[in-house]
Amino acid sequence: MEKLSLIILAIAIIVSISFAIQKHSEVLHDTLNISLVDTPKKILILPLNKGVKKHYLDSAISYLKHHFPDVEVILGQGIKIPKSCHNGRRYRADSVLNFLDKIKPDSVYRVIGITSDDISITRTLKQNGKLVTYPDRGIIGYGRKPGGVCLVSSYRISKNIYSFAKVVSHEFMHTVGVGHCNHDKCIMQDGKGSGKPLIESTHINESCLKKANLGLSGNSKKLLVLNMKLKK
Repeated sequence: MEKLSLIILAIAIIVSISFAIQKHSEVLHDTLNISLVDTPKKILILPLNKGVKKHYLDSAISYLKHHFPDVEVILGQGIKIPKSCHNGRRYRADSVLNFLDKIKPDSVYRVIGITSDDISITRTLKQNGKLVTYPDRGIIGYGRKPGGVCLVSSYRISKNIYSFAKVVSHEFMHTVGVGHCNHDKCIMQDGKGSGKPLIESTHINESCLKKANLGLSGNSKKLLVLNMKLKK
């Protein structure tokens, strides 16, 4: 009888401890959720040299906020691009990204540099069935996948304000791990040296947006799995 009482007491203690651990986990989970809500990831828009015209800037910020409502978009003070990033004709986008990496504050999640100056990279494209390397190819945007910074120029976009906004989101999505896609009219299509696909794009495909949100959540493992599934 005494042995049975001890067993019952032990079971009661185990159940009590398990209940306490579960309640503690629930409280901790709720606290973490509140913390995530209260501290959204900050996206710093950084004007470079003269920056871009206000209506370009407003359109880009509005497009970002619409598609990524859980991030905080902030506008930084304008800053000069170092002369060492200029090759005599244009600013080298890869050099500008290295510069932005060095000055990126730890308090922000991503930095998007915007400029009205011409930018370029060395790029290899397929022309008439042959690969051709252009050592100084002018571009409208550049971002590492993934990476902490990206760069967008309005120089080649002419007066198409909406296209500038789409390029900003396109490059930002690269930084969170989203690659190019083959979805019709999606802003994440690869222009392959032409701005036409981007100009004609109308939206962000649902799967690309899902990948971006996985990247934002920090779930790189799920993002990798999704990337592999979409490639099949």
